[in-house]
Amino acid sequence: MRWLIILLSLVFLMACSTPQLRPQAQAVASAHPAASQAGLDILNQGGNAFDAAVAVSAALAVVEPFGSGLGGGGFWLLHRASDGKQVMIDGREVAPNAAQRDMYLDPVTGQANKVASVNGALAAGIPGLPAALVHLSEQYGELSLADSLRPAIRLAKNGFLVNEHYRRLARFRLPVLATGFGSKPRKFSS
Repeated sequence: MRWLIILLSLVFLMACSTPQLRPQAQAVASAHPAASQAGLDILNQGGNAFDAAVAVSAALAVVEPFGSGLGGGGFWLLHRASDGKQVMIDGREVAPNAAQRDMYLDPVTGQANKVASVNGALAAGIPGLPAALVHLSEQYGELSLADSLRPAIRLAKNGFLVNEHYRRLARFRLPVLATGFGSKPRKFSS
């Protein structure tokens, strides 16, 4: 959630400049240095704050999947300098159409099945982030969506250094992933 607050602040501050005024310097802040660098790279390629927001969001999905990602959602508060209007984009995930009020209740006891709401197919929502990134890019960006996604794709293809926090969270979810998909835990080399 903290990356979202930082990202919203960045987008709002950078979007507040009028078209005639260009800042002397630019800054991008996010929850991960590689994601911040992705935003800076996009700005240096001529993209605007909205292109940078797309790049940072996509890069965070790669380098910090436990805190953000394409399977989730987000909010963006935008200021359009062209007409002075504020725009809110709601890219939250939503429940599937087949979701029901009692879907997490044990049919025998009527008690909540806390595991079903966190692990497995019933825990999945319909992601809002991918559509929001497309909307941001097409409606407010200067670069193509492909250009804004390029840094995240590069991170996914080439890899990145993971810290102990990342390793700890990956280990925490490994038993669920192994059980839920019928596979055995595997060790991947770097």
